[in-house]
Amino acid sequence: MEDRPNPLGETDERYRRFVTEDFTGMLVMRTDGQIVTCNPAVAGIFGFDSVEEAMSANFFAFLRNRQDGIELLETVRQHGMVDRHELEMTQRNGDPVYVVTRLIGNFANGELTELHVYLFNDTKRKRLEQQLVQAQKMEGLGTLAGGIAHDFNNILAIILGYTNKLESSHSKPNEFPGAIKVIKEAVERGAALVQQLLTSARQTEARFSSVDLNALVRELESMLQATFPKTISFHLELAPDLPLITADKSQIHQVLLNLCVNARDAMPAGGTLTLATSITPGPDLTEMFSGVTADSYACIRVRDTGIGMTRQVKSHIFEPFFTTKERSKGTGLGLSVVYGVVNNHRGFVQVESEPGAGTSFIIYLPVKHLAAEQLGGDRTGAPRQDIPQTILLVEDEEMLRELGVSMLQSEGFRVLAAKDGVEAVALFESHSDEIGLVVCDLGLPRLGGREAFLKMKESKPGVRAIVASGYLEPAIRSEMLKAGVIDTIQKPYDFNDLLAKIRSIIGPQPVTDDHPELF
Repeated sequence: MEDRPNPLGETDERYRRFVTEDFTGMLVMRTDGQIVTCNPAVAGIFGFDSVEEAMSANFFAFLRNRQDGIELLETVRQHGMVDRHELEMTQRNGDPVYVVTRLIGNFANGELTELHVYLFNDTKRKRLEQQLVQAQKMEGLGTLAGGIAHDFNNILAIILGYTNKLESSHSKPNEFPGAIKVIKEAVERGAALVQQLLTSARQTEARFSSVDLNALVRELESMLQATFPKTISFHLELAPDLPLITADKSQIHQVLLNLCVNARDAMPAGGTLTLATSITPGPDLTEMFSGVTADSYACIRVRDTGIGMTRQVKSHIFEPFFTTKERSKGTGLGLSVVYGVVNNHRGFVQVESEPGAGTSFIIYLPVKHLAAEQLGGDRTGAPRQDIPQTILLVEDEEMLRELGVSMLQSEGFRVLAAKDGVEAVALFESHSDEIGLVVCDLGLPRLGGREAFLKMKESKPGVRAIVASGYLEPAIRSEMLKAGVIDTIQKPYDFNDLLAKIRSIIGPQPVTDDHPELF
């Protein structure tokens, strides 16, 4: 008898091959995250050698933020599924992996019992996007360089001019307070500009915290006022009581900077750049965007009075490398970066523009209250009267070190001074019982400030220290505080602020007996 083909068997084989050879990860898990079954693609995504190993794992354990798992379960319970949701996860060895996922719930008697999960490994695209973000940051900094140089020259000219005025034999004592006030304001202006530049240049993974958008817009407007052509005027329309959002402040700063640079370029003869904030109910956005999940969205509008865009140009603006600028004036990465960052924040971008009528970019970011990271808090406690009144000042910049010694001595403190980390450790080990507080710069030659502090701590676990730095990232500050540093201070600092911190730690009544100073 002639063998006949088995259509059912062929179907089973095709299905088996589809499941085992597909690049999309497919798994079934319980509501506690335990994987019940999965295909080889899941094992590959998370770095397992076999399906059996993957099936012994818990899906939620791979999430970088366990809160994501709670929110996903809640969304599936309410809506039955979650579609095209981006997740940052980790492989079994700790390496980051970015996936786009779809979750579908199975219900019994109205209760969620299992979830079918489909995963696509999006890590290569995500890393390329991060590289584009950094490339665009560098382009933005280059764009602002000329205006920044101009502003710094103005700041230095102010300081130099008023210093000459104070030195002049014709100066009058009643003019001193006003001149000193102007010099201090110029220094603060320069320091604020440096901080803005460092924020823009940072290359880090997303760090989400509570962000005050109104404060961020004010900071940005202050920097742009100093760097954009004077033919461009600024107008702020900030909604009162705007709620905090959960976002990466550096990335949102970069988004707004990109949009403002584009607005500037669209107004070559000058115009008005408006930055506005408001709050928009989530249901009002459902007709414009899919995937609206938040109850409300914080809205930032960047509006210019420039040349505008045609409908054809508008349809391509978020494509990487698309640009209407000359080759030497832009890479075409700016708006693709804007779109990527906003999308990663679960937000949306809207564009309104007509030729000759200007352009508005509206960014919608979900309102979600999370407590901002508390870095350190008040760790000083009440000052003790028995703490030695000797300060070890560690500073490699000679003029700053000499000024610090002079200021602290004038307040009655005994001062030991060191110009690098190695010298600081040696001084501390020789005088540890006499030193009540260490004031140490982080960026030191021979041995860095962090390493010097840790060596001092080995010698005397109860060492008290304040760390100073020109730019202290939140993660580093948190690390230093956990290591035992009592407080930090940002350079350039007002010596009155430093003295206040010192007195809060070792007491307000320094000794007055005369001790020799060591350099």
